[in-house]
Amino acid sequence: MKSHYSSIRTRVLTVATAIFLAVSLMGCNDPIVADMEAEHQRLGNVVKQELRLGLSAFPPSSQSEVLFPAP
Repeated sequence: MKSHYSSIRTRVLTVATAIFLAVSLMGCNDPIVADMEAEHQRLGNVVKQELRLGLSAFPPSSQSEVLFPAP
């Protein structure tokens, strides 16, 4: 009888674990998460574009360069 109970308990735990893993790996289709991911992707693209432009997008400095005489 003890072996039968142990076998049933093992099967139930295995099925419960499988269901839990299936739900966890499937994820949820939350629209808020999808919006956040889209915004993150958009901001990442903006940053990449600005990095491609480099420092050429910045106006030149208004300070003049000071040269010191060589010793």
